[in-house]
Amino acid sequence: MQGTLLIVDDKADIRLSLHLLLKNSGFTTIQCSSLSAAAQTLAEQPIDLVLLDMNYELDTTSGQEGLNFLSEHAVPDPSSPAFIAMTAWSSVNLAVEAMQRGAVDFFAKPWDNHAVLMMIKKHLGLRQMTRTQQSAVPASKQTLDKGLLWLSPQMQTLKKQLDRVAPTGANILLRGENGTGKSHIAQYLHQHSARAGKLVSVNMAAIPETLFESELFGHLKGAFTDARQNREGRFSQASGGTLFLDEIATLSESQQAKLLRVLESGEYEPVGSDKTRHADCRLISATNADLEARQAQGAFRQDLYFRLNTIELTVPPLRQRGDEIIPLARHFIAQHARRYDLPQPALSACACNALQAYHWPGNVRELSHIMERAVLMCDEAELSARQLPVKTASTEVDSPVSELITLEQAEQKLIKMALAQCLDNVEDASVLLGISKSALYRRMDKFNIKTRQP
Repeated sequence: MQGTLLIVDDKADIRLSLHLLLKNSGFTTIQCSSLSAAAQTLAEQPIDLVLLDMNYELDTTSGQEGLNFLSEHAVPDPSSPAFIAMTAWSSVNLAVEAMQRGAVDFFAKPWDNHAVLMMIKKHLGLRQMTRTQQSAVPASKQTLDKGLLWLSPQMQTLKKQLDRVAPTGANILLRGENGTGKSHIAQYLHQHSARAGKLVSVNMAAIPETLFESELFGHLKGAFTDARQNREGRFSQASGGTLFLDEIATLSESQQAKLLRVLESGEYEPVGSDKTRHADCRLISATNADLEARQAQGAFRQDLYFRLNTIELTVPPLRQRGDEIIPLARHFIAQHARRYDLPQPALSACACNALQAYHWPGNVRELSHIMERAVLMCDEAELSARQLPVKTASTEVDSPVSELITLEQAEQKLIKMALAQCLDNVEDASVLLGISKSALYRRMDKFNIKTRQP
C-alpha cells in the first residue's frame, strides 16, 4: 500500500523518526515544522494522510493549536486527507475532542512503531475503499468478482443446473436479488461452455438511450457528430464467445425492440453502415426485477422475454445459503487482508453467530464490504460481534408470540437470547441489544441473570 503522508511537528527528531519509519514501509513523506507550512502544503499538493502534532508555540499541553487546525482542515471527504492526531501528553479528553474536530485516530508519543504502521495502513485502506466505492457505479449496478461456494443445498442444485446447460450454448436468463453473484455465475457459464471467444459484459442500465445502438452494434466514423473513428460494438466483441447483459429489465421500449430484432434474426448493422453482420455469441442476461409484473404493466415485451429465457435460473439469496456465510466471510477476510497488507483476524464465535443471524439484504456483495471494513478497522487478533455493523435477529423475538407477555418478561428473554448468542460475553451482547455494557449489567442484576464467564 502506498500513499503520501504529511508529518507536522515542531520537533526535528520526531519528524525524522516518523520519516524513517514510514519510508522503510514504502510511504512517501513530507515534513513541516509549523502549522502555517502544513496549511500551505495541503493547499499545493495532494496528501493522503496527515500525522498532526497537537502542541506548538502557545503551550505544550492543551493541544488547542492542533484542535484549531483540525477544525479548519479536517473534512469528512474521501478526496481530502485523513488526520491522525499525536501528542506527548496522552489525554483522553484531548483525544475525544480531536476526533470530534475531524481526526480519524490518535496516538501518544512515544509510540509503538508496529501499532502506528497498522493504524496508518488501516485508515489509508478505508480512504481507498471509500474512494473506490464512490467512483464506481451504484451498488445495485456493481458486478461481483468474488468467489463462489457450492456448500448449501440450494447452490449445489444450482451448480448441477449450470453444469448441465453451460456446454449447450442456449440463451440463459439469471434471476436473483442484487449482490447474489449473477455476474460471477455468468463467468462460470462462459468458462464451462464450448465457446472459445471472450466474455463481454454490459451493464444495460448504464447505457444512454442515444448510445444504445452504438454500444451494442458499433458505428462507423462520421456516422454522427462525435463518431471520430470506427467503433466495434459489444456483439462484435463477443463474437465466438459470450455476451452478458446485466440489468436487462432497465431497457426502454425502443431498446427492447432493437435487441429483439438481433435475437430473432441473428443480424444487425453498425450505425452508419448498410452492411449486415451476423451475431455469433451466446447470450446471458440477468435481472433482479419481477419481469412477469413488468410484462403485465406493458413495460417489458413478452416476445423478448421468451427469447432471453430459453433457460431460466435463479441465484438464491445469501440468507438461504446459511452454510456458506462463515466460509465466505473467512474467504473475504483473507482476501482483503492480503489486499491491504494487514493481519488476518480470526472470527470469534460471537461474530459467527451475528453473521449467521443477520438477514443480508445486500447478499454476498454486502458480506464482502462488511468484511473489508472489519479487516481495516480491527486492531485485535480476533473479530468480535461489536466490530461488525450488522443488526441481528437477537434484538427481536425469534418467533411470533402467541400470547402477550409483560415488558419485563420480554426484556429478560431478549437479554438471555443475546447472552446465549454471544457465549455469555456481556460486552458483545450489549452491542447486539443496542445498550451500554453498564446498562446491560444493571438489567442482569435486576433480573438475577448470571453468566458462565467470570
